[in-house]
Amino acid sequence: WLIKIDSVGTLLWDKSYGGSSSDYAMRIFETIGGSYFIVGGSYSADGDISNDPYPNSSDYWIIKIDSIGGIIWERIIGGPATDGLRTGTITFDGGIIAFGTINAGGGDISNYFGYVDMWMIKLNSDGGTAWDFTIGTSWIDVGGAIIQTDDRGYLIGGSSRIEAGGNLTCEPYNYMSEAILMKLDSNRNIEWQQCYGGSGNEGVTGLLETGDGYVLIAYATAGDGDLTGSGWHGGNDIWVVRTDFTGNIIWQKCFGGSSHEFASRIFQTEDGGFVVVGEVKSLDGDVVGNHSINDRYDIWMFKISGEGELVWQQCFGGLSDEMLDFGVVKKSDNKYVLSGTANLVSFDVTCAPNTPYYDYWVFQVSDTTVNIEETQPGQKVLKVYPNPARDYVVFERNGTQITQQKQDYIQIMNVFGELVETLEMRGNKTVWNMEGIIPGVYFYKYGGSDYFGKVVKR
Repeated sequence: WLIKIDSVGTLLWDKSYGGSSSDYAMRIFETIGGSYFIVGGSYSADGDISNDPYPNSSDYWIIKIDSIGGIIWERIIGGPATDGLRTGTITFDGGIIAFGTINAGGGDISNYFGYVDMWMIKLNSDGGTAWDFTIGTSWIDVGGAIIQTDDRGYLIGGSSRIEAGGNLTCEPYNYMSEAILMKLDSNRNIEWQQCYGGSGNEGVTGLLETGDGYVLIAYATAGDGDLTGSGWHGGNDIWVVRTDFTGNIIWQKCFGGSSHEFASRIFQTEDGGFVVVGEVKSLDGDVVGNHSINDRYDIWMFKISGEGELVWQQCFGGLSDEMLDFGVVKKSDNKYVLSGTANLVSFDVTCAPNTPYYDYWVFQVSDTTVNIEETQPGQKVLKVYPNPARDYVVFERNGTQITQQKQDYIQIMNVFGELVETLEMRGNKTVWNMEGIIPGVYFYKYGGSDYFGKVVKR
């Protein structure tokens, strides 16, 4: 089911695609000219599916639609066994790559190394096959993320239990699943590959190219090996790794709590930081404000600096499960539209689900207050310390640059511009007790003046 909404969330149109069995969509990509690619999977062999060369099996299903949802073309792709599509990426020439896993050879699959392999296939804009490429070993290799890089090559991420055979030859930390990164040139020659991990299971779920390398997001279930010093909290953390252009680690950090976190989207911001969006079960660690109970999920959004320091975090949801996979659109550094599922009205879920099961949930958030500008350093009239802080912040007059006023107070605002607290200035200083304050960025304003500043709560 595909819906199109306007900038304020009003439904413009909706379309359903599929047949009489199970069909699903994972990603949608806008192309030049206002058409869209939908990549997903299908068990069906009827309905909107014009030809299924491999009936009675799960296959990749790629659809191209026009601006009002009409099908331009669609194709079933794969082989005679089970094929599971995970994601895809549009290419610079207007085509599409579908990426996931295969369980056998044959059909559209040129190479098969054994058991479960990663498999990518490139279609031209008219739906014709350009090429396919398999990544794997004789054991379990699962595709998780793919992007086309600025040099017209490809960066591929996944998870693998490295065994002999195939084209994955990086050295694993141990026998458990490793996070895999492989770089191909424009002709699909392997330039390099890297394994990352510890004594648990790790796997890549999202990729981003930056001006000086790459950033990958992964799941991590241990704190040793390459994760040493990451701050792993236990359970399943979101693992963010920044590398150079040959996959060497610059820094790596874990985010989450003692339960289960997962993310598949990461965006770079103009200040060099990164926004990560995923799902969260934990009620501790980096996670503050999780609405769910009984080991359920909230949607989790957090920002880190270019060096991997947590800047702010926010949970969205109700008492039950709110889920999100790839459904995030970045409109600007300060506005994101999230699309997930929800099945209980409470807290952030203000729309009423139509059934006791899951409904789509679409909402827009802002990650920072862009209208608040800090006073320039030469104008500073307050000393603010420690900053960043954990337990408290002291606001102290900077010498005689400011005189006591009748309205001698400090206002604290969150990243959404909402007033958090008002502090009265007594004498030359006052203290903001941050106990119970959610970690993140806060702005302060001195009295009735135009003096602004920023405080970071860790």
